[in-house]
Amino acid sequence: VTGVQTCALPISMIEFKNVTKSYGDKAGLSDVNLSIDDGEFVFLVGPSGAGKSTFIKLILKEIDPEKGQIFFRGRDITRLPKRLIP
Repeated sequence: VTGVQTCALPISMIEFKNVTKSYGDKAGLSDVNLSIDDGEFVFLVGPSGAGKSTFIKLILKEIDPEKGQIFFRGRDITRLPKRLIP
């Protein structure tokens, strides 16, 4: 076949897929899906207990989600040891 072109799909810098983290009976984050692309500015706003700190701790691998996957530049870091986080 001639003239066939393939193109890579853009990969998000950070992506959450169905991420859930709770503290006892309180949900820190519940089934969160989001994508942050390279160059985007993101602001986390919300009242106390909304999940802002939980979100940051998940990205930094200070805590692990109970459910879902977290990707950094297309690589699943959900179960990756903290020392291997890029």
